[in-house]
Amino acid sequence: MGALISRGLLGNSVENKQVELKKSFFSLRTLLGFAVGAVIIYIFFRNFDFNAARETMSGARWHFFIIAALCFYISIPLRGLRWRLQMQPIGIHINYRPLTHYYFLAMFANVILPARIGDIYRAYLTKRNQKISISMSLGVFFSERIFDLVVISIFVIFSGAYFWKEILGTKEGDYLIYGFMAIILLVAFFAAALGGLPHLLRFMPAKLAEKLNRFHQGLFRYPSRIPIILGMTALIWICEALRLYFVFLALGANAGFVLALFISQASLVIMSLPLSPAGLGFVELLMLKVLSLSGLSPELAGALTISDRLISYWSVMALGGLCYFFSTRIR
Repeated sequence: MGALISRGLLGNSVENKQVELKKSFFSLRTLLGFAVGAVIIYIFFRNFDFNAARETMSGARWHFFIIAALCFYISIPLRGLRWRLQMQPIGIHINYRPLTHYYFLAMFANVILPARIGDIYRAYLTKRNQKISISMSLGVFFSERIFDLVVISIFVIFSGAYFWKEILGTKEGDYLIYGFMAIILLVAFFAAALGGLPHLLRFMPAKLAEKLNRFHQGLFRYPSRIPIILGMTALIWICEALRLYFVFLALGANAGFVLALFISQASLVIMSLPLSPAGLGFVELLMLKVLSLSGLSPELAGALTISDRLISYWSVMALGGLCYFFSTRIR
């Protein structure tokens, strides 16, 4: 989420109203992100017998695997609808279908670029296709991310009463702590921006003040809509948990929905850190650690992790790439 307010890899491109994913993909920063992910993936595969895991995957009940993928992809139009509902109070009315399209393209950007650059790309898409101010879009996305992280944190804390004590003091536990610290800082920044930004604008240069004012206009401040936005946010992330739960069923793992909820949400906390594209490598290690601590064999834990990431990471790279290259909208 820090990418929303950074002036990094794509920040300057957005200001110039041009975002080139192809050029950004081959940048040093992106290649370093993939290099870090590759090292962690190597460590991940050293923790179990890959051939045994592959044999386990070959016996999967594929109808459950298909349901898992459906749960994941159903959440995307829900995100588009939530985005639409957030913009309505500020007088912006766009059908959820193009918003869903932009969201999926942003997810594709996130799996190939580090630091959640997809949020900036999404702002660029709405600017080019819907003529909405980039600064205002970033305000909307920042509010959206606050809702996401608050709901995810609640799910992790309440579903992980048992698992927390197992991973505290480990590398994976440390990453989770760092993720929660980042969430607390973002929530504090949101509160400060909501209340203090209007008072600071009069001390800033006119050009910067204009952009920050549009950012402030995009911030969510409508208490009557909080229940429906929170409800939709919870539904979106429950779909993520159901994805993993049906992967459990597909491979015959003796694990329940609570474990799926904890792992899926803890993985999202890890992904909030700009360590690698969509947490590549770090998410896999976290999943393997928690699944192994839950009494599953390393081979089954490895098979579950690979299967789940085929849906949540690699399918987005494949289908998102097709969506990007064949999209008729400005991209």
